[in-house]
Amino acid sequence: MAEASKAVSLTIEQEQDEAKPPHEAMFLVLTYLPVYEVVLMSQVCTSLRDAVNNDILPWLNVTVERPLSWRINDEILLKVTSKANGRLKILTLINCMHVTDEGLQRVVEQNPLIDKVPITFSWFIVLF
Repeated sequence: MAEASKAVSLTIEQEQDEAKPPHEAMFLVLTYLPVYEVVLMSQVCTSLRDAVNNDILPWLNVTVERPLSWRINDEILLKVTSKANGRLKILTLINCMHVTDEGLQRVVEQNPLIDKVPITFSWFIVLF
């Protein structure tokens, strides 16, 4: 019985020692995630954090939706889109109530390669 528990503890220790960086496909997935998920992925491990902070690929097509859409304003939007270094192509805003026309204009001016800016608002009433 003691040998079985010793074997289990050795297996767990070996798995911890053999931690590897994420598969390269994970870095490609970042480009398809909304902003909120990209930020969350940056907290998974050092490799993904560096990819989110240093690579512009995840920031070329930015989608802002819930839960971030209710918190994002002009300044935060400008900071997020600046990670593309002026090469942002698509900016999708879904229910971003605090983004103004002026803030959106600043983003477009700083990203001359932008092709599309789909903006969607869903109006709904919550009854309590």
